[in-house]
Amino acid sequence: MTDVRELAGRMRAIDPGAGAALQVVAHFDALVEARAGLEATVRAAAVLAGCAAGLVVPGRRLRVRVEPDGRRVDGEVAGLAVPLPGYAGALVWVEREADDPGRAEFDRVLVDRLAATVGIVLDRTGAGFSTGDPAAVELLVDATADEAARLAAARRLGLSPEGSFVVTVCAGGPHPPGAARLGDLTVTIDPAGLPARAGPAVRSASGPAVAVRDLSLSYGRAVLALRLTAVDEPGPSHVDAAEVGGLLALADGCDSPAATVEVTHLERVLAAHPWALATLTAVAAEPSLRAAATALHVHHSTLQSRVDLLAQALAYGVATPAGRTRLTVALVLRRFRRNR
Repeated sequence: MTDVRELAGRMRAIDPGAGAALQVVAHFDALVEARAGLEATVRAAAVLAGCAAGLVVPGRRLRVRVEPDGRRVDGEVAGLAVPLPGYAGALVWVEREADDPGRAEFDRVLVDRLAATVGIVLDRTGAGFSTGDPAAVELLVDATADEAARLAAARRLGLSPEGSFVVTVCAGGPHPPGAARLGDLTVTIDPAGLPARAGPAVRSASGPAVAVRDLSLSYGRAVLALRLTAVDEPGPSHVDAAEVGGLLALADGCDSPAATVEVTHLERVLAAHPWALATLTAVAAEPSLRAAATALHVHHSTLQSRVDLLAQALAYGVATPAGRTRLTVALVLRRFRRNR
């Protein structure tokens, strides 16, 4: 790296344009060596160019645009843009406010090196998953599939073996690009840390972040987490399996005799009071009764009266620590039984 920079210094004395171009090459090589991320790479381009630079990968909803002062600011593609090979519709660009023939060659070198470096980052992190291959997605979440076949499917999707990924399942709503249809569910795979492509689905859930080899585990947890979602009654429309943790273990016992007794008792109370489900859901979810009253848009005294009535009907206090735990388990068991 030092040799390239020294050469750039010598070339700058002879030919300023050539020296600057070599300096660009050296700078982006250093970013690759340091394993810089996407935003850092685009920021470096903007600073070097002295104008805004950007990146867009439409299939992954990735868009990064950075001003020359280093600030990340939204904006559209403008100026000199080049495509990213292997990523449908993806572009990188630098924005020159006015034509400057003296900068044209420099800009071309810079944007080409930006594209090359971004491609390396996407390949390394798996953040470039964009083209979509439903058959490959289906294969990756199948625990019974041959491992070699699953790794080949991952390569087709551009998923790095070193990356970490999340499986999202959706019930209802539009079919996300590149999703696989498994029964009544649509399934997508996304790099960990990026927004899940659930879209405006009726219900959706995400599994934990895992390596490529363990995507079937993420899928299985996501399917279980989906059973904790709700749309026609109080409850979340999206659930992250990593956040509910051990509650997923209750799915295996939701049909046991003890669970049946608990849920049947809860259902009788809910049937007797139309406001009971919303009230109990808020009491279980919020940190205090006052917070629950705020969430329900009722006065604290009104909620207290309802809680006292429900505690009498359930035969346990729902506002005590032990009672809240029992209530939470009962509500989870009920949802598992309803969402099969």
